[in-house]
Amino acid sequence: MEADGVVVDEQRFPGRQGRLVFAYLLAAQGRPVSREELADALWGDELPAKWEKALSVLVSKLRALLNECGVDGLAALTSAFGCYKLTLPAGSWIDVAKAAEAVTAAERALAANDLEGALGNASIAASLARTTFLPGEDGRWVSEMRGELREILVRALETLAETNQLSGDPATAARAAEELIVLEPFRDRGYRLLMQAQSAAGNDAEALRTYERCRALLAEELGAYPSPETEAVYFEVLRSSPSTPLEADRLETDGARTTAPPLAISELHRPKRRRRGALLAVLLLIIGAAVVAFVLASRDETPPKVLPNSVVRIDAKTLEPTQVVRIGKAPDFVVIAGGFVWIMHQTLRDSALPDSDFGPGLRNAGDRALTRVDPSTGDAVVVAGVAPCGLAPDPSGDVWVANCFASRSGPNGTVVRIDARSLKFEPTLRVPGGAGYYRGLAYGGGWLWVADVSGGSVDDHGITRVDPRTGAQRSITLNRHAGALAWSEGYGDLWMNDFDRGSVSRMHAATGVVETFDSVGVSPADLVVDGDVVWVADWAAPQVVRLQAVGAGKSRVISLPPLKCGTASGVWTVAAGAGAIWATTPCDRALWRIDPATNDVTRIAMAYFPAGVAAGDDEVWVTVRGA
Repeated sequence: MEADGVVVDEQRFPGRQGRLVFAYLLAAQGRPVSREELADALWGDELPAKWEKALSVLVSKLRALLNECGVDGLAALTSAFGCYKLTLPAGSWIDVAKAAEAVTAAERALAANDLEGALGNASIAASLARTTFLPGEDGRWVSEMRGELREILVRALETLAETNQLSGDPATAARAAEELIVLEPFRDRGYRLLMQAQSAAGNDAEALRTYERCRALLAEELGAYPSPETEAVYFEVLRSSPSTPLEADRLETDGARTTAPPLAISELHRPKRRRRGALLAVLLLIIGAAVVAFVLASRDETPPKVLPNSVVRIDAKTLEPTQVVRIGKAPDFVVIAGGFVWIMHQTLRDSALPDSDFGPGLRNAGDRALTRVDPSTGDAVVVAGVAPCGLAPDPSGDVWVANCFASRSGPNGTVVRIDARSLKFEPTLRVPGGAGYYRGLAYGGGWLWVADVSGGSVDDHGITRVDPRTGAQRSITLNRHAGALAWSEGYGDLWMNDFDRGSVSRMHAATGVVETFDSVGVSPADLVVDGDVVWVADWAAPQVVRLQAVGAGKSRVISLPPLKCGTASGVWTVAAGAGAIWATTPCDRALWRIDPATNDVTRIAMAYFPAGVAAGDDEVWVTVRGA
């Protein structure tokens, strides 16, 4: 809550229940809310004996907070006829209300052919709706609000895809459509918008693949078919594609060529739906038999062997390797984006590696390189032309890369968005410092955040906030090193480590207020935010520090067993996903699984030296060095 320069953050609210009451009344947007309705949102079916008194105390404390912001608490938060009503001053701004207003305004602007208005409002709505509503809370009302915000995000992405298409920017339209498909894979409008954008960009083959992807998903998962609107777009792509035959006007039988009457497009390409039921039943029987045979034949198969200089996929349940892909030397940081695995290579010395160490096509990248791995095929491609210091996934599925200095004396670096499929660079933005510190890049709140070390002394250091659409930048001086960065989606906070001072800092993006926490180990390195918890790797000790993402930042150390492997005996990388926290300790060749509910640790032995780790829904990817 902010007013007249006064900021009241989450620590000042009267606990979890006060936060819920305030959010519920805000979401009601001036509607009187009965005490019983508020009590149901707070306690559900387990009402305390004196719930009315408890609710009254919470309301009194909220009135006091409003007074701190210069708002008359008694006048704003009124009580009458067994109801509470929150009325804020004219011009007040509430994020969830603004998201709903912006998406409606965007749709109206698009209908009126006001493309600029549609684009601006849809971008605002999408940015607001992407954040998690009341992270850490659950219950029926919270779930309903999250569902409403999800629907707002869907509408905003649809508007963004259509508006950018009409504005002549099919690449941006395609990114919005891809995000829409990830969000709603069974809603085929996203596939239509993506097909149209791909076709407009001259990628008719990709558009046809998108249709097949939609058709296969609906058939396999639901036994349904794409809508007539989607099929109409499919046929339009076929008509416009010069390489796709639309008629079968020649038949050959027994070596003799005869002319057959032309077939309509619908006859050529529309599935024979009357026969599909029987065919599907037969196919299911065949597939079922094949699956049984495969399971029986696979029982005795051993997991693939972990190899040096590779990226390894590990099943999050069995903790066994399921795929090993050989890549170039010195693989390090790894992220998952757009269905691909992206690996940053970095040596621990200054001298450049030969071109052959990373693969063909890499020139003058010094000791850094980037590799893209396709998990479905195991293909590894070296992305030429970048020397990455940091990687960050974009919500569209693309990946952002922060390039290091072109030379030690170079004044600037760049950040570039790489199209996940085509590997095209669009756009490339010059920024101060170029994320000269390791992993100094994050995406959050609709912004790119880049560690800025371009100044001559630590007093000049900070971060640069970049608008990824326009390239507009704002430098924020922090008077401290900002190394690894991590974004807290639910709270709008940017977390950063200060390796030299042994501390971790949190900056609230909306206000610029920075808080520093010193009790985070000896040498904080990588960090990751998972809901209400920040997990910090300690480079110099076998431990991971658990820090609260909200409030006073109370910390707890999760100790790993002592590592008997020399001085470099700390944790390199941490990741969150697949229901756990994952950490690497290269010197003792181990990956660790930390249960966030119990803090129990499980050691997963690796044959070589694990460096980076990234986690998906049910799998973990680990980069493994040879030395």
